[in-house]
Amino acid sequence: MRTLLAHIIFTAVLCICYDAAAFTQSLIVNSARPPMTQLMMQHISRRQLMISTISSLSASAGLSQSALAAPPLTAEEADNFQARLERGLRAKPARVLRQRMNIDFAVLLMRSSYNAVDQLDIVAMDQFQKDFFLIRQAEYKYYSDALGVGAMQQGDLADPNYFDFISFAQYATISREIVNPPSVFEEQQPVEVGEDQPQKFDAVVVRRDPTIRNSDLPRIHTEIVGNAILDKLIEKFGETASAIPTIEPGSRPDAGTFLAAIKQMVNLFTLSGFAWEGGASMVQSGSSIKDTQFSIIFTSPATLWSGQSLAAKKAAVTNDFVLKTVKALATRAGYRVVNDSVNYKGNQEITTFSVL
Repeated sequence: MRTLLAHIIFTAVLCICYDAAAFTQSLIVNSARPPMTQLMMQHISRRQLMISTISSLSASAGLSQSALAAPPLTAEEADNFQARLERGLRAKPARVLRQRMNIDFAVLLMRSSYNAVDQLDIVAMDQFQKDFFLIRQAEYKYYSDALGVGAMQQGDLADPNYFDFISFAQYATISREIVNPPSVFEEQQPVEVGEDQPQKFDAVVVRRDPTIRNSDLPRIHTEIVGNAILDKLIEKFGETASAIPTIEPGSRPDAGTFLAAIKQMVNLFTLSGFAWEGGASMVQSGSSIKDTQFSIIFTSPATLWSGQSLAAKKAAVTNDFVLKTVKALATRAGYRVVNDSVNYKGNQEITTFSVL
């Protein structure tokens, strides 16, 4: 069942929840590509096979509350007074010039974030899709009206204005589900049926790895996403002149060598349309790399509004994709990122960090 339904259902899930008819074909092509690492090999898992239509999402409604992670979201809760107040206080999306994103890269950022939730076993994925849909539905008009007529193409993931919105909705959902989830819950998994038969589902008990503490879940989610992005950049550009300079695993290179790798990684983000321009530098240097502070600045990134909005709501996890990827790179080099922060000034996203 897993092999038979994986590509079809995963594509359907993204099209339903992202309004992404424009990139369905890209997802199908990408799904057929062999993953490069163990993390990416897990991207076709038992729980990405579950949803074929939004109507099937309601199958989880009868589950006992104790068998679910966060309580299932309702349309009323997604648009209640508190949610409206939060929107009213939130910064309006800026109408800035941004280049279109490479569709494969945009899909990578969304899919790696989704896959990490699936791998962590924090929520039934049928519930996750329903919650994501309701958050997106409640937030869309406010965001679209603030941008203005014609400023965004709904469903076009390569449109940075739309990506900014849908990434916010995805990470708002993830943050809701990842806080203190139970280690055991039920989810609806599909039963294989005939070609013209309606999809059926069975309730299956899912148990998360008992060695993983709830407090560690945001960090592990960041690690999974960062590694997935870095692996894909290496896969796509590793044999080209644009490759990220090789750092031997655990070699703990000097600051200049490490910075060179970060600079090229930032170049690849920019080349993929993530921002209008980007650069990396050392803003504070010392006698060793431990005394060095690094900085990455993107101008008009695709997460300009969503990053600020998630930070304002103190989301448990945010869409700080470049920082996630830096952490993956640093870990492989034998370092650990510390004192990291992401701030916004005008249309710039400024990420700073050190390593130990």
